Amino acid sequence: MSKDLNVGKKIRDLRKTQQMTAKQLANDARISVAMLSLLENGSTSGSIETLRKIAKVLDTTLAHLFTNDKIINKYHDDESSFVVRKNKRKKISFQDPLYNYELLVPNLQGDIEFLLINLEAKRLTNEIIPHTKGGEECDYVLSGEIIVTLVDQEFILYEGDCIRFNPALAHKIENKSLKKASYISVITPVSF
Repeated sequence: MSKDLNVGKKIRDLRKTQQMTAKQLANDARISVAMLSLLENGSTSGSIETLRKIAKVLDTTLAHLFTNDKIINKYHDDESSFVVRKNKRKKISFQDPLYNYELLVPNLQGDIEFLLINLEAKRLTNEIIPHTKGGEECDYVLSGEIIVTLVDQEFILYEGDCIRFNPALAHKIENKSLKKASYISVITPVSF
């Protein structure tokens, strides 16, 4: 990700373009005005769940919050428009240091979200949430083990196992083991 990227500034700009007050956005996104202020001022990066709620209220995608470009041109001549080299993956980090994404496609402007997700040992979460859209999610475990909870049913997946579900279902993915786990996640349509 570019060092010049400022998600908070993008949120503030979108909010102001829509002539929305900070209080309106915070209320509609069900977060505190103080949290929104911290986000907009760059004092915190916020959780992915918080950013997803804000994006929904602003009628945009999570991906759009993470881009510097106002308009994404889908067609370029250079290789980076088509190929993602191992050492040039865009990394998306969150407040949760036990959880990070690497983008396996050049950007999130297409119809598919393709990610490498790393969960450190003992990465647990209490939040069980649906994505904002339906479609399909398919997760393939590369290493370690993950636990996928769909509504109230748990599935333990080991290296080589795969699961497919509708991401509109309330769900969470955890690593309760003592070893790091990595998996590839494919989601359509793009949920970021």
